[in-house]
Amino acid sequence: MKYFILIFIGLITLVIITSCGLIHTTKGAPTKEQKELMEEYGGIYVFDKAIRDEIIALQKQELIERKKVSLDDPNFVEKMVALEEKYSILSNGCKYYIKGPSKQELKENDWSLYYQKVKEYMGEEIFEKLKKGLAISSYYVDKNGKVIPITMFTYISTTITTYGLYGDEGAGFRLTDSYSVGITGDNIFYLENGKFIKSDETREAAWN
Repeated sequence: MKYFILIFIGLITLVIITSCGLIHTTKGAPTKEQKELMEEYGGIYVFDKAIRDEIIALQKQELIERKKVSLDDPNFVEKMVALEEKYSILSNGCKYYIKGPSKQELKENDWSLYYQKVKEYMGEEIFEKLKKGLAISSYYVDKNGKVIPITMFTYISTTITTYGLYGDEGAGFRLTDSYSVGITGDNIFYLENGKFIKSDETREAAWN
């Protein structure tokens, strides 16, 4: 009986010091290899620098025009929508999107040649490690309805589990807490003469 009491007291003590933050361990943090991969290969892969530059210029101009519209303007919403539409059209007449393709677009288009270019730069071994975190981050739709990637973004996703005391009386208590994190790099790679070249520039946002 006394052993049971000692074990019980030990568990209570562990819970108390854990809740005070004296014990706090984690599992699943990015490894050294993952960090090194992102430092070398993480970032964005730009298939068309001219279009990317044009989009950056359009977005800057849109921001300037938005600041000119007063919140008290009775047509505020309509003007915001009009500005968004105006500055989402490229000089080639095609609309661009700062996001990944929809499920339907993924189904209807083949981007194997684009992924192949990234693979050629990384090498097959590195590409196999990173391909799950390689996704289109911006594109435009041409006159024939075909989706044309502008940039691809690469990252590594990992789940971190923290051990401690979490929750409250209402939601209940638990001894672990898990959340997903993504790590990437700030590199920019430009496609030049059919091959990717690592630029000295660093990106400012996830898509660009």
